[in-house]
Amino acid sequence: MRKISEQFKKELLTGSLHNLLTYVKEDDTLDLELRGSEITVYYRGGALLSIEEKEKDFEWKPLDAEYKKSKTIMPETSVENIERYIPQAKHVIDKYIVCGPKNHLGEKEIQQLVIKENNYSPNSDDTDYFIVDMEYQDSVGRFDLVALRWDSNSASRKSNNVSLAIIEVKQGINAIRTTISKKCDIKPGLKKHQEDFYVFCKNAVIKREFMEDMLTVFKQKCELGIISANNKIKSITEETNLSIVGDLDFICLLANYKKSSKNLVNELSVMPDCKFFTSSFTGYGLYSKCIMNKEEILRLL
Repeated sequence: MRKISEQFKKELLTGSLHNLLTYVKEDDTLDLELRGSEITVYYRGGALLSIEEKEKDFEWKPLDAEYKKSKTIMPETSVENIERYIPQAKHVIDKYIVCGPKNHLGEKEIQQLVIKENNYSPNSDDTDYFIVDMEYQDSVGRFDLVALRWDSNSASRKSNNVSLAIIEVKQGINAIRTTISKKCDIKPGLKKHQEDFYVFCKNAVIKREFMEDMLTVFKQKCELGIISANNKIKSITEETNLSIVGDLDFICLLANYKKSSKNLVNELSVMPDCKFFTSSFTGYGLYSKCIMNKEEILRLL
């Protein structure tokens, strides 16, 4: 479960963690994600800090061990130190990860840009999806993004009916294909992620619990002000009556794909029908009318 406790939410809204929430909302390069008993703040797709709810207090967790390889002396993580800690932690991610020889945050940074564009940018009221979760993972599934569809027309926004989608993000041409090495190790491309999605959906109980949890997370994010498209969104609380209609969807988002490559055509040849986001001219705003199926993508290629 990703939703946080009522007490955790209260501490963010009005209690000991309020200054951290305020800092995140005043810096659009940061993204705060709910992780059940934890929250995590991301920068350029990298986990900048986490806070875990304990029985009587909260435990602050700084940059993980991989980032600590920089051997930079970091300020202590605390509410009192956030204005010193966050800029320093950002610099570590910039210098040693993003600008380092092995930047593994490429796709994750794109995921965070998608979150920014659709959740709290000046354009977020005009897009059709809000991003509920990034890097979702449990014993059953792992998804890049979980999105809530609420079309940006007056009839849809007056209705309280929404739907949910899993978004798989791939960057460039080398991440497209599903391959198996001589050691039988699987490099997951689009086909493998789609298969994992189908396996996840076979368990109706788990799928329904997941969808209800994501709906609650969406409401909590609105209440915390980290989804802030319009006044209706800003007024949503956990008590707001929203209904999930339709089934869970699976949509691919390809960033910087070279159209002359055959990788996508070859991967699609071994996949059933699949949906793809295409850009609205350019950018990361997500629109329902810009979704193509396999046949349309092949025709485009």
